[in-house]
Amino acid sequence: MGLVRKKATDQPEEVAPERPSADSLRAQLGDPDPECRREAALGLDGVEEAVPDLLARVMVETVENVRDALLTTVSGFDTENVAGALAVHLASDDAALRTAVAEALARMPRSMPALLPDLIAAPDHDVRVMTAMVLADLTHPDTAVWLIEMIRDDPHPNVVTAAIDALLPVATADHAAVLEEAVHRFPDDPFLRFTVQAALPRLSGTA
Repeated sequence: MGLVRKKATDQPEEVAPERPSADSLRAQLGDPDPECRREAALGLDGVEEAVPDLLARVMVETVENVRDALLTTVSGFDTENVAGALAVHLASDDAALRTAVAEALARMPRSMPALLPDLIAAPDHDVRVMTAMVLADLTHPDTAVWLIEMIRDDPHPNVVTAAIDALLPVATADHAAVLEEAVHRFPDDPFLRFTVQAALPRLSGTA
């Protein structure tokens, strides 16, 4: 008796869930459920018309992972307008927001250079410290140039120390002189002195 091929069983096709519309996701940014807000923030990746909604939500969002999702999405729009809107938060009283925004700005190498002259000259030295933190992670060929300017010219020792910390991972023997000069400018700052003295042997090759 010959083999009889069994008739293939009809399998129901899997239907992919329908993607929410941009308008739906924008409305979802105000949902009481943080997970819904986080999903909305991530779902709006690349939706340019949602940028004002995302920036507005950054101002009021208090749940860390939702705020991180908002900043992840909004930093993808690497424009001066978006970077400028985020940079105002570097002066926030909320330390977690300041840090999260600094990390987001460091992911915006196209737009940050236009903002740096004003940030480096900001009257609030805490903003200048946060600017050094941005530069620490900003991928740009002129990062060291801006940090050296801060080390050489800034009048506040905390800013200079932050700039030195940001420069050290890429510093070479060529930077030893500007670091030593910073110690001379602030002879009464023990932390700045320790930071430089700890780095100099490595830079000079005597560590």
